[in-house]
Amino acid sequence: MIARRSFLFMQALVLTTAFAGWAQIYRPGKAVPGAVGNEPLATFSGSVQDIDKKILRIKSEDANTLTFVCDRKTQFFDGDKKIKLTDIKPGDHVSVESKRFRDGELEAINVRLDHPKTENAGAPKTS
Repeated sequence: MIARRSFLFMQALVLTTAFAGWAQIYRPGKAVPGAVGNEPLATFSGSVQDIDKKILRIKSEDANTLTFVCDRKTQFFDGDKKIKLTDIKPGDHVSVESKRFRDGELEAINVRLDHPKTENAGAPKTS
């Protein structure tokens, strides 16, 4: 009888512990694990040094090299048009909207291809 009570108590304890752990699992629509709160996106601009499926490195205007983590949620744009990561090449000028992880790494949320502005854009043509 005592063995049966011990067994039932142990089962209840395991189920309670499992439920408590399950209740803390990441759920869609909640904050991204590892990201810092609801901080606004920071935007950085610079020239692409290298890019692959996981990492984007840019050299900013003040000559700092910034490294961003890319994942399947990172989106790439040329104007309003969505593009692929492979459309961005070293030397291209980009703006990166990012969030900082708790460990300090920057996560690329949106990467926008910047086109150089021409001086005569919008100026009337003279003959």
